[in-house]
Amino acid sequence: MSLHRLIALAFGNFIIGSGALIVPGMLPALAEGLQVSLPAAGQLITAFAVTVAITAPLLSGATSRFDRRALLVAVLLLYFVGHVAAALVATHAQLLVVRAVTSISAGLYVAQAAAVAGLLSPPEQRGRAIAAVFLGWSLAGVIGLPAGAYVGAVLGWRTGFAMVAAGALASALWLYLALPGGLRVATMDRSMWGKLFRHPAILPVVGVTALSMGAQLVIFAYFVPAAQALVGATPLQVSLLIMCYGVTGVIGNVLAGSLCDRFGASRVVAVTLCVMLAGFLAWPWSEGRIAMLGFALAVMGAGGFASNSAQQVRLAGLAPALAPVSIAFNSSAIYVGQAVGTSVAAGILTALPGNPGYLALAWGACALLVLGMLLSLAATRWSRSAR
Repeated sequence: MSLHRLIALAFGNFIIGSGALIVPGMLPALAEGLQVSLPAAGQLITAFAVTVAITAPLLSGATSRFDRRALLVAVLLLYFVGHVAAALVATHAQLLVVRAVTSISAGLYVAQAAAVAGLLSPPEQRGRAIAAVFLGWSLAGVIGLPAGAYVGAVLGWRTGFAMVAAGALASALWLYLALPGGLRVATMDRSMWGKLFRHPAILPVVGVTALSMGAQLVIFAYFVPAAQALVGATPLQVSLLIMCYGVTGVIGNVLAGSLCDRFGASRVVAVTLCVMLAGFLAWPWSEGRIAMLGFALAVMGAGGFASNSAQQVRLAGLAPALAPVSIAFNSSAIYVGQAVGTSVAAGILTALPGNPGYLALAWGACALLVLGMLLSLAATRWSRSAR
């Protein structure tokens, strides 16, 4: 697969990731600007996530007859319109609706960009190609999310949404010029849906993604107010902490692609989940210690982004013909996890206000992640029966 096409697909993921992650980064600014509580502002994350979870696999199947270039360009144009609208709304309720509609793009793009990378790459390079496309999501953590958090705090949340809108328009044009026309995947008919649901490992692997992402969002959904409360972080320090998370995420993502091709995706997933767990266990020791908070985030980022990439490679390897839809289910699982994790975090913070609640987020994250690790081990065993 040519480098410029790979970069164009990754840039689209960067914009999608920036748009998805910008709300957690701007949560205090959104709550203040819309005159709602932090948990109410957190509903914007949930609305985005739930809509993706429902629509991604359904729309991936329904659009399987469409040319991939036209589809990817169309969803990025929808992302552009959605973020322009988000920058202009007046109320919390309006923004909830806009975020839900805009999220349709996120579910479709992430899955179909990975499928396109797999289609255009030889089998021995497929893992690295898919991981490289998902690298855009990791870069959203390095650049997009901290920039959004800083801009939201200094220039306002409307400017943050406008930045994403501009990037979506640029990405749509780039993909139109970079990708070939007439690129199609296998049409999803009833028999292919049947194969997907009968496969012994695909849905359990998707469940691992939901649990691991949920674990990450238990902490990350309310990270900005947590950092302000636990270490008195300024807007610049918050952005730098998030950037630390993203930088190690990029490193983990890059390593994951090559390691998946060498050792197998299921083994890489097992290791990365253990790394993530170590980051969660460091979190409760971070009160008053900004260096410890940065360390915890760095470890979480290394494990979290690498795990997400390895999960996509894992699904593509289980059933290559089903990859366009199985990866769409995985995208849904990412956002199901976001919705679950955000809800768990809101429940913890409601029961334990202040610093005790922010510190206790780690135990909610650990509980979800341990369940994911056990399910991953089971899925590895079940996958052998499909060979």
